[in-house]
This record gives sequence, C-alpha cells and structure tokens, in this order.
Amino acid sequence: MTPIHTPRHRRRLMTVLAAVLALVVVPLLPVTASAEDAAVSNPLTINWASLLPGFIGPFDPASSDECLSGKDICAKKTIREMENQLNSLVENCDHNAVFSLAYTRITQGYNWIRTTTNADGSRYYQDTAWLNYVVETFARAYLGAFDKWTANDPTLPAAWQIAFDAAAAKRATGTGNLLLGINAHINRDLAFVMAASGLVRPDGQSGKPDYDKVNELLLMLTKPLTAELAARLDSSMASGDASLADPASYQLIVGWRERAWRNAEALASATTDEEWELTAARIERDAAAEGALLLTSNAYLPPLTTSQKRDTYCAANHSDPAPMSYPFSLK
Repeated sequence: MTPIHTPRHRRRLMTVLAAVLALVVVPLLPVTASAEDAAVSNPLTINWASLLPGFIGPFDPASSDECLSGKDICAKKTIREMENQLNSLVENCDHNAVFSLAYTRITQGYNWIRTTTNADGSRYYQDTAWLNYVVETFARAYLGAFDKWTANDPTLPAAWQIAFDAAAAKRATGTGNLLLGINAHINRDLAFVMAASGLVRPDGQSGKPDYDKVNELLLMLTKPLTAELAARLDSSMASGDASLADPASYQLIVGWRERAWRNAEALASATTDEEWELTAARIERDAAAEGALLLTSNAYLPPLTTSQKRDTYCAANHSDPAPMSYPFSLK
C-alpha cells in the first residue's frame, strides 16, 4: 500500500520540514571576504582520495585532463555513466532509482543550461569551466558513495548509509528516498566538494553567484521532474506535500545549499588540522541526524503502509516516457 496522505499526516510532515529548515537557516552568517580569501590561502593539505573518490586533483584550466580543466566533454561522459546506473536501477524498480533519476536529470539540465545566454547576451554562468569542474567533482562524490555502499565499504558516510539502506530495505516512501539522497549529497558532500574545489575562482572572483544560480535551474526542473518520478516510479509523488514541486520542499533544498556553502567556508577557514577535523565531524554528524529524522517522517508503517503498491506500479510503468517536457531533450 502507498502512504495515506491525510490532513494530519500532511501537517506532521510540514512541521518536520519546517523544523529542519529552521535548523538550516538560523545558524547562517553573512558572507565575508575573509572567509572566501581563506579558501585560497588555507595551508592545510586536503585528502582528496578520501573526500572525492575517483576524482583527485585541484581545478587547473591549463591541465591536459579534461575533467581537471573543466572541459565540456567531461560532463557528457559523466552523464553517460549516470544514465547507465539509472537504467539499471529503474529496470529493477530499485528504490535508489528515485534519487538517481532526479540527479541524472539535474546534471543533464546543467549540461543544457551552461550553453545558454541571458537576454543581454551575457553568459548564464560567469565561469563555465570552473563550474563544470565543480559539477563533475560533485557527481563523483555521489558515484563514489554508491560504489562504497555496494562494496560494503565501512568508510561510507553515515548519511549515505542511511539513504542507501533505506532504499534497499524499502523502508521509505518515494519522497523519503529523494529527500534522503538530497540530504546526504547536499548536507554532507557539497561542503567538502566546495571547500576542495575552491570558493574563489581562478580570476579571484567569488564562485557564489554561479553557485546560487544553480538554484534557478533546480526551480526550472521541479515540475517536469516531479511528473516523471510520479509517472514512472511512485505515483504518490505526484502532488501535495509528497511532491518535490511543493514550495516547502524546494525552499528546504535551497536552505540546505546555503548551509553547505557556509560549511565549506568553515572548512576552508580552518587554520589547524584539529579545527578542520572538528568542522568535518560536525558536518557528518548533522547530515546523519537529519537523515535519521527524514527517514522517521517518511517511512512506511507496515502493515498499514508498505511499498507493495509502489513496486507494482513501477513494474508496469518504469519504461514510460516522461509525461512533461524538460527544457532540454532526453534523447
């Protein structure tokens, strides 16, 4: 059976979302030049191998490596890899397919929008090469986490352990699977990725404007993505508080992205190994705690609610085309 979204259930979920959003917004501090300057002056050596599995090295526009230099072709290769993973998960109606589909579409959306221009003819993003590098590095953090989970690697971050385990055990609703993946990737991964990628671009300008502009892309994609998730994987994700297109869900994600930037500033500003490790431990702890909260509020409650109807629906509809057009082609 799919979750029964009664008015009481909706109020409870919205209360939980509001509480989590409050945790996100309250600690935020204004951006300061000193915090961004620290991103390039920090003397600490970042352990790339542990933070960004499969993608080791700083951004270098002059590098012969197409990913380290932010070449467009790198994003295209990564999208193909993500599509292969997605197709396998969807074919089996694996509950991990929910986040995989969402993340693949968002990455495809970035690959489309990076080539567009504003009405005045200026580029949509100020530094596409730098952002290509960031997007690739971010994708590698997720793909690396998934590989660790399938290999039962004990170094898998706790937030990802919660998300992947919940999907494998069919414990969470479709919305729960989506939020658990987003929480692990934004509240855990994104701060480390941004701190390692550099908060200041090679031209000395802050990367924050391009970083924030990604929120506009997410807003563009919420309706077609929600429609596709509901049409192919879990019909309960179609509307209301179970929908990514719900304003509260979108603002929650925007708030998480803002906190990730602030956490990246804190990592980049660390002046000792101990300070860096304490900040990193807090990020890991907070992401895991929010994952546990999200799982509790979005879990099936057998025998009243289970994934049976969702799984039957997915088996019949997972190969269907997206019902709403995206601003880019899916071919």
